[in-house]
Amino acid sequence: MKAVYIPVILIFALFFVIQNGMLDLRPWQALLKQAPMFLFIGAIVVALKFKQSRVVYILLFLLLSWALFVEIEHFKYLKFSPSLWFLSQLLILVCFSFDQNKTIFGRHGFFRAVIILAIIMANYRFNHSITLHELLNTELVTGLKLGGMTQIELILSVLALLMLAVKYISSPSKSILSIWIITFFLVYFRLIDAAVLTHLVAFSVFGLLLIQGVLTDSYQMAFSDELTGLSARRALLQSSLSLGKKYTVAMLDIDHFKKFNDTYGHDVGDQVLRLVASKIDDVKGGGKAYRYGGEEFTIVFPNKSVHYAIPYLEQVREAIASYAMTIRDNNDRPDNRKTGKAQRSKAQSRSKTVHVSVSIGVAEREGELKEFDEVMKQADEALYRAKKSGRNCLAE
Repeated sequence: MKAVYIPVILIFALFFVIQNGMLDLRPWQALLKQAPMFLFIGAIVVALKFKQSRVVYILLFLLLSWALFVEIEHFKYLKFSPSLWFLSQLLILVCFSFDQNKTIFGRHGFFRAVIILAIIMANYRFNHSITLHELLNTELVTGLKLGGMTQIELILSVLALLMLAVKYISSPSKSILSIWIITFFLVYFRLIDAAVLTHLVAFSVFGLLLIQGVLTDSYQMAFSDELTGLSARRALLQSSLSLGKKYTVAMLDIDHFKKFNDTYGHDVGDQVLRLVASKIDDVKGGGKAYRYGGEEFTIVFPNKSVHYAIPYLEQVREAIASYAMTIRDNNDRPDNRKTGKAQRSKAQSRSKTVHVSVSIGVAEREGELKEFDEVMKQADEALYRAKKSGRNCLAE
């Protein structure tokens, strides 16, 4: 939750200060008026670089919103309804958030462009629609005033925020979080009828949020393992550059994993990888866990000797070996975690309990072992000796 409320609180504080005149930005108004354009263009370039297609089109729409807001000459004649354009922004943010990051300029890109064009045309067509205006201003609760927002807008705003929250919970990413924060503040500004300066600063903040979101997601894809959530091999190699002169490296390999995978299938194999990864990630003693590749994992103990690390590695090995994993048919799988836990403890007849184990090889940077790849090779050779010794053991 920190990822949500900390940026919201900080940005809220900034807007509160500006909205209430505690910070005089009028001398900077000309700069603030143009800054969002450069930030949005920069964000689009970054999103294109990292193939974040949905963010590209969201940025294009926000760029258009900024242009309409500051009334650039080419857009003056449009004069869209603020209420209808506000709802259009919510629609774009929600729809494109649930869209996949497919091709930017191909068929999917064309489809997104058509959606944006259709929304612009709808705004132009229904700008003066009395029926639509009356519908949006329908009072569901008599006498309830919501600043610059109608009651229908509030309901649709809450629905949009809930849908984006569901999207973030189901597939967490910094980009989706940034879009949720942007949506939240668009709703907030509509509710309080925010001042012009607040809007101008907000557009710049929105651009920065999406740049940060794209860069963070790209970093996660490059340096984190999607299946297990552990840091990936690239992160291991990057961190090795700053390890210093003393450290211990352990290589861990799941015993008989290929046979297990062939017997129970890849889905169960993925469950085993996630289980083992969670146990390895719980390593104590200052160890840092990585997924090296396949069924191999690495733990690095910075500034620690091999004799210091061994007891903590043994704890990991024993925790994995002692864990009873229950394999069920798909039809026998419980609907929630509590039921699953109860079924594991009762060892129901239609379930099969299996155990997995790991072999560990460990090496320390010392003597002639100066380079990280040399220490890794030594740990890998120790792992081979552990395998030859009967598996489910540690060798140094």
